[in-house]
Amino acid sequence: MIREIFKTAYARAYVRIKGVNSDVTHFIIDIGLPLIGLSAILLAYKSLNAPSQFLAIAAIGGAMMAFWYNVLWGMASQFYWERETGNLPLYISSGAPMPGVLLGMALGGAVNMTIRAVGVLLATVYLFGIKLYTSEIVPAFFLFLLTLFALYSLGMIFASSFLRFGRSVSKINELLGEPMLFFSGVYFPVKVFPFAIQLIVSLIPLALGIEGMRELMVFGNSPLQILWIYIVLLLLGIVFFYIATKMIKYMEERGKTTGTLTLKWE
Repeated sequence: MIREIFKTAYARAYVRIKGVNSDVTHFIIDIGLPLIGLSAILLAYKSLNAPSQFLAIAAIGGAMMAFWYNVLWGMASQFYWERETGNLPLYISSGAPMPGVLLGMALGGAVNMTIRAVGVLLATVYLFGIKLYTSEIVPAFFLFLLTLFALYSLGMIFASSFLRFGRSVSKINELLGEPMLFFSGVYFPVKVFPFAIQLIVSLIPLALGIEGMRELMVFGNSPLQILWIYIVLLLLGIVFFYIATKMIKYMEERGKTTGTLTLKWE
């Protein structure tokens, strides 16, 4: 079973990675457009003579922002769109394990967004002369991987649950877009929130990941000083992934008995 899951994940991820990156214009647009918006924030900081650390804080947050939108539109809504086009019943009837399909969607999206996030970050570092602690790049990379694990596991939960919402999916995505970016502290440290809100925010993988990478690469803190972030992200990833596999199994079984996996019965 494990072998089939990984083979399915590889096949699904390959389509996403190959399909998106084969067109250079997608790559240029996905880096250029976010860079314009991020540059506006950085220029505002510079016009106010803000400390250079503010630029680095915004650069890291702006580079990570694309992951959340990918989770919403490339993960959460995916099964709904697959059902709209009639592909979801084909996935089910093919015998391919649905957890493998979800995992492949997550891996493909994570790889694509990582390429673009690195491009945005490198561009801002070069254009605005931002200084980062490169000595902490290895622990920051592992923290980044844990962030993606927890974040895309959450996206897998959304992908399963959104099958129940029908055409209201786009409205839900819009509702979860900007507010989540605000509470994730994309352009500012989450430490500015009251302590009670910080506790709630600590359950958002994106917020934890951004804050942890800032502590390492902007403030030069050691991994031991933010060890709790590593632990929480790992636990969140495991819990979210477990819930996601259970939910997709439930939705698959329910769809087979009620016929809700086709557009006809929506």
